[in-house]
Amino acid sequence: MGTISARPRKDGTMGYTAQIKIKRGGRVIFSLAQTFDRKVATKAWMARREQELARPGGLDAMLRPSGTVEDAIARYVEETRKAIGRTKLQVLASIKGYQIAGIECERVKSEDIVSFARELGATMQPQTV
Repeated sequence: MGTISARPRKDGTMGYTAQIKIKRGGRVIFSLAQTFDRKVATKAWMARREQELARPGGLDAMLRPSGTVEDAIARYVEETRKAIGRTKLQVLASIKGYQIAGIECERVKSEDIVSFARELGATMQPQTV
């Protein structure tokens, strides 16, 4: 299921990358990679992850998004590489004040999005919504 490859770094040391890919129907449905300084740590990490994936429902749990919409927004703001403009940051912060922010990401349905848009439409212009 997984492979380990040795990769030389710029400083001359060796890094070991463990890569796990799961394919279904000729397409990659899950991919995970991690790099370590020692090959032993790489093997241990890969064995642990493969065991987690082999458990009943393990792959489904890894593929399922976790957390609320508010958590996803916070993670996006924290992990984004490009600087976020003031307006976009303000919009993302304001979404956290609405009911949709408390819904688990995996449970958000189209009805929730439509309801959120209607709620915004009551006080804002259509182009803002």
